[in-house]
Amino acid sequence: MIALIDCNNFFASCEQVFQPQLAGKPLVVLSNNDGNVIARSSEAKKLGIGMGVLAGSVREFVRSHELQIRSSNYALYGDMSSRIMDILEELLPKIERYSIDEAFADVSGLSRERLVELFRFVRYRVQRHTGIQVSIGVARTKTLAKAANRLAKRHPELAGVCVGMETESFGKTLEQMETRDVWGIGGKISKKLSGFGIDNAKQLRDADPVWIKKQFSVVLMRTVLELRGESCLKLEEPEESRKSLMCGRSFGKPLKELEDIRPALTHFVQNAVTRLWKYKQATSAITVYLSTNRFRKNITQRSVSASVELEVTNNLMQLNAAAQRALEQIFESGFEYHKVGVLLHDFISVKNIPATLFETETSIQASQQLMGAVKKINQKFGRYTVASASVSGSSDWRARSKSRSPAFTTCWNELPLVRA
Repeated sequence: MIALIDCNNFFASCEQVFQPQLAGKPLVVLSNNDGNVIARSSEAKKLGIGMGVLAGSVREFVRSHELQIRSSNYALYGDMSSRIMDILEELLPKIERYSIDEAFADVSGLSRERLVELFRFVRYRVQRHTGIQVSIGVARTKTLAKAANRLAKRHPELAGVCVGMETESFGKTLEQMETRDVWGIGGKISKKLSGFGIDNAKQLRDADPVWIKKQFSVVLMRTVLELRGESCLKLEEPEESRKSLMCGRSFGKPLKELEDIRPALTHFVQNAVTRLWKYKQATSAITVYLSTNRFRKNITQRSVSASVELEVTNNLMQLNAAAQRALEQIFESGFEYHKVGVLLHDFISVKNIPATLFETETSIQASQQLMGAVKKINQKFGRYTVASASVSGSSDWRARSKSRSPAFTTCWNELPLVRA
């Protein structure tokens, strides 16, 4: 049996935990540069505010319905996610952190009564310790667990926990679910399925898997089998096994000068390397990409990237120096750049970092000790207390965030105050 634990309206809920005055009010969270709606509270959904709509289109609700607007605060959301995942890993035997607000768990071998009891306690513990409500769906496959989670959210009488032991019990639910709402199926595939007369999840489940594979792909065939209760998607290995990671973001305003872009790239390299340390990995290749805004049709477009191979390392200074060299290679004046980012790839575990011909064991240890010191200082005093010098300079690259809440949990200066 597989369980899916999903945080309800996660970004909006994180905002409400530390700002109780937002409870019960319609609330939306905006994307980078305050561009689009990326999260909504239940009250905002009832107003008909759609996901992904432009921020300007919801301003009318501020006066008419007291809509609350917040800029995205990923430091807060990431920290709250880590706290929730830690609780789940403490209570459940095997966890796959699927996304920032979702996790799968293998709970095979338990009776229905025991599963209901266990997950009601999980819901209680998460809400007690973090203030976040979760919904939990349990079924024989990941895809059916997603469907069960959907039921847990929509039926209050289930108290946030839906356990589907028998695959047949999902018949009515799948009949009422459009194919685009099935996990892993997007609008394009859904439209093609509709052309073959397959409009809901039940019809997809009952389709011939061999025919589905021939007309679509083996991936969709696995979805059909999963809907039938045949598990094809196992829990994945922890994130430490990942082979690459990317970090980048759009600028707050277009940038034309190389020296204005350098601080942004330095910032993103530091974020990427911090995650590299977390996963206890080192990298042997780095790619830097730079692009203009493809949605601005009235400007000259450019999108370029450059890769640098290097000796396996997790040294922040070495990786930032390599990234800056790559940026110099691809930068060309005369363009209004909109985004820069970095991709670290070709990972190896830090315990397996090989020594090079001109590098001694002492120098390797010194590098690791220096990075360890940087990590500890930043953990204690703030993420960017120690940073590469090239991060200083223009701050025009920073994203617009006029309505961002305090960090609350990750910055000493922004801790919530309690007055008795």
